[in-house]
Amino acid sequence: MLMDEVKAEKLVALIARSADFYGPGNDKSFITEMVYKNIKKGKASNWFINADKKHSFTFTPDAAKATALLGNTIDAYNQVWHLPTDKNCMTGREFIALYAKEMKASGKVSVMPMWLIKILGLFIPIMKEMPEMMYQYDRDYFFDSSKFEKRFDFKTTTYQDGVKRTVFQTG
Repeated sequence: MLMDEVKAEKLVALIARSADFYGPGNDKSFITEMVYKNIKKGKASNWFINADKKHSFTFTPDAAKATALLGNTIDAYNQVWHLPTDKNCMTGREFIALYAKEMKASGKVSVMPMWLIKILGLFIPIMKEMPEMMYQYDRDYFFDSSKFEKRFDFKTTTYQDGVKRTVFQTG
């Protein structure tokens, strides 16, 4: 609807999309809640549906810089942008292994099937909304931000560096 208004020249706007966030200071992200905090407690990390499917994540400091760039670039308006996201997409199991390595812990993974997510939704309000997003976990979910990276000559943080910074800064 927003882009329809832009096309009709009734509005000047842009859309900035991202994959799921991870990064320092991101206390309520899926990765912080289900991976980082569990590893810190000596527990297995949780993952949705299938930990062997690839899944993109956007590093929050990259997203912040990119959003500022977009907002301050006149010719970026009236377009849809994907915020910078490492193109070297990993499986959930591989992403968890990065955290486990940095935290010098086990990379154990506990996968939550859809039926369990639905049951948890009866008792945990945030989980009630999760089934509609599970298409991102039952198949490969790749987020392509090459348009942004080319336009702004942006060096996206790698997953390895992003996880190191997250673990170090979250401590």
